[in-house]
Amino acid sequence: MTQMRRLVPVLVAALAACNAPSVVTPVTDIPSGAVNVDWNDAGAVRVAHGYYSGFKQSVQTVVTNDADWRAIWSTYTVNLGTPPQLPAIDFSRYQVVVAALGQRSSGGYDISISRIASSNDYLFVEITARSPGPRCGTTAALSQPVDMVRIPRQHPPVMFVEKSAETSC
Repeated sequence: MTQMRRLVPVLVAALAACNAPSVVTPVTDIPSGAVNVDWNDAGAVRVAHGYYSGFKQSVQTVVTNDADWRAIWSTYTVNLGTPPQLPAIDFSRYQVVVAALGQRSSGGYDISISRIASSNDYLFVEITARSPGPRCGTTAALSQPVDMVRIPRQHPPVMFVEKSAETSC
């Protein structure tokens, strides 16, 4: 009986592992066979880009419905004096990719969705985070860079590809 009590937690853990979702290993580059999503009205369109927002933490997400879009837009515009109107998105045809760098101690930081490509298995979204180089003059103001891009609605899972760069001044 004592051996059975010891064995039950092991069996439960083993069964849970069998049903656990598979972990996707992040990639550092978009695979060569992936097809770029065009930057035009039928493809990818930048909805918003800014250096000051309410995103205090880093965010990488895909918005697929109106309720989430209103919440994201509200967070984006919370620090803006006169916030821009919420852009209308037809979520039956499109989705919005959002990348926020999180709060930084000065200006000179930026984030951009630099490339989008699709394969049979994934929609790859390349995000480039920029930091100021050591010779760059920056503002002393806190910044919260963010970029938002509307893309055609895709059903493969999104794989974010993170890049970083330093601005040389």
